[in-house]
Amino acid sequence: MTTFTVHAPAGDVVAAARDDLLVFVPEKASFAAFLVPMLWAPWRRLWEVFLGSLVVTVAIQVIGARLDPRLGAILSLAFAVWFALVANDLRRWTLERRGHRLVAVVEADDVEAAEARFLAGLADPARPRFGEVERPSAPPAAAPSVPAHVAPSRDLPPVVGWAPSTGVRP
Repeated sequence: MTTFTVHAPAGDVVAAARDDLLVFVPEKASFAAFLVPMLWAPWRRLWEVFLGSLVVTVAIQVIGARLDPRLGAILSLAFAVWFALVANDLRRWTLERRGHRLVAVVEADDVEAAEARFLAGLADPARPRFGEVERPSAPPAAAPSVPAHVAPSRDLPPVVGWAPSTGVRP
């Protein structure tokens, strides 16, 4: 299974889902970014990433031409591997700069299954939304108290498909 981060523009998530404005980004290396990095970035409309990779590629070619062609080939391969590993992180960075926000994390086999799983969770009225914090009315009697500085933060988006079916969030 692959973990996908779900990004939505500012505003209502349901309206963004209805208008097909949600972006699902996988948490893995991009094989396409490894093979054709100069086409991958413009295809995803990552213009700043494209310009940065173009500058680095030209610098590597200059180093290869002036110093040693083998060094240029090694640097080119190292850059291609690095770019493939961080390509989706650069995509998330660009989405954040454009005003999109992280609304959920979904685990699924592919992007279609991730979208279906996220939309099914979005349609469930009992499921808490991003930013909502569930507070129990009374603490359980047997639960040990945890100091506030040790307690985990609850301001992260829910992981769709990971929480138990009882409705209790981890």
